[in-house]
Amino acid sequence: MLGLALAIDYSLFMTSRFREELRRGRTVGDAVAIAVATSGKAVAFSGVAVAAGLSGLLAFDAPALRSFGIGGMLTVVASLFFALTFLPALLGMLGPRVNKLSVAGLAARFRRGRQAQRHDAAGPAPSRWGWMAERVMAHPIAVLVPTLAILLAAGSPFLHLEQGLPGSSTLPKGLESREAAVSLETRFQTGTTMPMIILADVQGDPTSAANIKAVLDYQAKVAAVDGVTSVSGPFSGLVNPAAGAPLTTDQITALFGQPQSAWPARLAALWKNDVAGSTVKLTVVSSIRADSPAGAKMVPVIRGLAAGTGLTAQIGGYAAISHDFLQAQSDRIPVAITTVMIAMAVILFLLFGSVVLPIKAILMTLLSISASFGALVWIFQDGNFSGALNFSTPGFTMAGVPIIMFCVLFGLSMDYEVLLLSRVQEAWRRTGDNRASVAEGLAKTAGVITGAALIMISVFAAFSLAETLTIKSMGVGMAIAVFVDATIVRVLLVPATMRLLGRWNWWAPGPLKHLADRVGFDHAEFDETEPGARAEGAGG
Repeated sequence: MLGLALAIDYSLFMTSRFREELRRGRTVGDAVAIAVATSGKAVAFSGVAVAAGLSGLLAFDAPALRSFGIGGMLTVVASLFFALTFLPALLGMLGPRVNKLSVAGLAARFRRGRQAQRHDAAGPAPSRWGWMAERVMAHPIAVLVPTLAILLAAGSPFLHLEQGLPGSSTLPKGLESREAAVSLETRFQTGTTMPMIILADVQGDPTSAANIKAVLDYQAKVAAVDGVTSVSGPFSGLVNPAAGAPLTTDQITALFGQPQSAWPARLAALWKNDVAGSTVKLTVVSSIRADSPAGAKMVPVIRGLAAGTGLTAQIGGYAAISHDFLQAQSDRIPVAITTVMIAMAVILFLLFGSVVLPIKAILMTLLSISASFGALVWIFQDGNFSGALNFSTPGFTMAGVPIIMFCVLFGLSMDYEVLLLSRVQEAWRRTGDNRASVAEGLAKTAGVITGAALIMISVFAAFSLAETLTIKSMGVGMAIAVFVDATIVRVLLVPATMRLLGRWNWWAPGPLKHLADRVGFDHAEFDETEPGARAEGAGG
């Protein structure tokens, strides 16, 4: 997903700026230099932002999440490397021929009598976006309040998020392994396919009277937990064949006290399967599915039971794996989110020299992501559109999907933010007019951002065709997030908030402002009033 989306996005950003500079009358060399110094810088920072977002996944101990982060970061680095090396070389080789097969150019040739294509900053398409920005900034409060209300309402389903590890129900229908698991759960005793396993360690000989009593007492406590159907082990289920009644603790002790050669075959099999050294295995069957959030919630209840004197217990099985994964994820989420947001704030500050813009960008991104999370829960957890998307809801959201989406989308959102604000900052440095700068920035980038978003949405939405629910939900969720971010956030929220903030958009405390000026990332690269001028600092 990232490889396709980012490579095309970065190519689109750089090529668009290169063509714009050619239309200004610049030489091919100058056009390449300016494209790299402006859009190239934005691409570099957006790539760092995406990689920083994915680095949040390294905060987790689960190898599955860490591998997403590492693989994603490598993909971003590769996309960035080729965008800043191979692409400028290719643009320099193509020169004006980059427009050779443009749709508008072909249409102009077809019309014959009309003037050939020549778009500039005041062309019709950009002016429509500029008109939209002006309309939004004319009534910022009237736009901001209802838009915020819509996004918050869209994100409200996320408040009842339930996460679980994917089980057989998330596999494609018709798959033999899924159908076998469904048959076992529906036609046989629930819970037998994924029981909870308890390893009880005793002190000394497991067959001593004290240890047998301790194990049986602990079994009784576990069996009393709501949802537990049965608890079996080497000392349970033994029946006196003569009386037909269960053996007492004393009888069980006496039975195991015999030489092993005298044990009945069934007793020897129980011992072989359920005892290893001083460890006794207990099998817990529950009426609650182990691959459900309710099944995972049983684990801390059983772990909270007092095992008894001389007895220690460890809980395993699918439900325990699910609980421990979710708990470990929950413990590390604050670290991951904090790391990502701090990294984004630093990156945007270094690029724009403002402490206000990073805060605004983070809040806008959180809004768009929350809306996509709400859609994720509403569709895949609640089961809406299950027929259209061809899936059966397990009743919960796939564990790991929200945090992976968060880290990926936070970086991708900064992708568009950097592109837009870079053009706004260029205009601001040149004119000092905040409102005009925002309108110009949106006019020059909205078309490119829309095209890039359509590409990214197409790539992500293609994964809705996946039969595996984890991939399907991730693709749909990220497509929705990109749509919200590129339309509602960039076209409505950003102009409205920047209009309200005015000159405060570019404010930073004195020492931080001095630091940003020293670093020098936020300066204007060239003067647009001099078409022949080479981008300042393009070679360094």
